Amino acid sequence: MKRSQQREWVFKLIYEDSINKISDVEKALAYHGLEDEDFIRGSINSYNENYEKIEKTLQDSLNKRYSRLSRVEKAILFLSLNEMTYMDIPVSVSINEAVELAKAYTNNNDYQMINSVLGKIVRK
Repeated sequence: MKRSQQREWVFKLIYEDSINKISDVEKALAYHGLEDEDFIRGSINSYNENYEKIEKTLQDSLNKRYSRLSRVEKAILFLSLNEMTYMDIPVSVSINEAVELAKAYTNNNDYQMINSVLGKIVRK
């Protein structure tokens, strides 16, 4: 599976977690037939370990706008911030992938907001 496909699965699992908390990562991976995908496992485990720090970063950057984000937007932002901050994925790669996910899964020009938010956080 290509890295972009793996990243899309991570996004879907983060979104799923926002609706119904994933308590057993291995069980969730097996349910989706992803038990052999180490990148996905590592990314979800990192997301779980760093959730509070990522959320604080987003809240600090967005202030009141944070509560107005959709679950899809939050999942994309959490994915990208986790990669850039805790997984040593290059910033440009992570932001580009986040923008592509936003183009596919959000409305109209929401990808511009995703790009802007991530750029603002990186510049800090």
